[in-house]
Amino acid sequence: MSIRKYIAYLRTVETGSITQTANELGYTQSAVSKMIADLESEWQVKLLTRGRSGIELTSDGLTLLPAIRAVVKEYNELGFTVSELHGLRSGLLRIGCFTSLSTSVLPRILKSFHRNYPNIRIQLFNGEYGDISGWLRRGTVDCGFLAMPAGSEFETTFLLRDSFVAILPEGHPLAGASVFPVSRLPQEDFIKLSEPLALETDAFLDSIPAKPRIAYEATNDFALLAMVESGLGMSIVHDLILHPKHYRVASLPLDVAQHRDVGVAIKKGVAPSSITKLFIEHLLSLQEQLTSYEKV
Repeated sequence: MSIRKYIAYLRTVETGSITQTANELGYTQSAVSKMIADLESEWQVKLLTRGRSGIELTSDGLTLLPAIRAVVKEYNELGFTVSELHGLRSGLLRIGCFTSLSTSVLPRILKSFHRNYPNIRIQLFNGEYGDISGWLRRGTVDCGFLAMPAGSEFETTFLLRDSFVAILPEGHPLAGASVFPVSRLPQEDFIKLSEPLALETDAFLDSIPAKPRIAYEATNDFALLAMVESGLGMSIVHDLILHPKHYRVASLPLDVAQHRDVGVAIKKGVAPSSITKLFIEHLLSLQEQLTSYEKV
């Protein structure tokens, strides 16, 4: 049995797209379809269905998926071990990450990791906590960054603490203040981030007596920053999203301190690959620098 068929099937399940799988693996769409059809014929089961919503797993496909994933993982681990014998350390690492981390410290982390291991290819999946948790459960990613505490099904290692800050237009009267008093929120035009992106911010705002006067709602972090920069109002965001500084806004710590702890997670009960271990070790070697976003 060719391992290529397993890899093609697994990647199709993970992407939900034969077209994307073909592009990633360098095959034609018909070649990927034939490999999956060959598996179905050899095993006399239906693995996938194709509907209007795209590719979906059948019950038989779901039953066989863990075994197929294990075979592919062992194959990749074997390839890494062989590459180590030749001093190359090559392979693939798949990482799940949320926006504020992937646009701040992660590029510097990956750059330094690539200097040490230039033959390891990185595949970055960007999403929210729920997406990352799902990818970890399904094995779509090898590790993922999450706010702590994460779910009980994950083993999570602390990396850094990220504080909430108030962001104001540079011309705001409080732009040069040492802190932003949250009691002032009802007096400000507040720009709110849409759910589910704003779960942590909403939880914080629900916990304080001074409720903001919401004037605008934005669907992503960068639209929100642009709106503050243009003088439409102020907001509260995680400090990470401000690094590197692309927007002309003033940022102030809150007089009511609030933060989140960020960690790297793997699925509990599943032995991480050698490449995943290397990456986590690399993260921990940089841990002191992660508190200063400009040094990594």
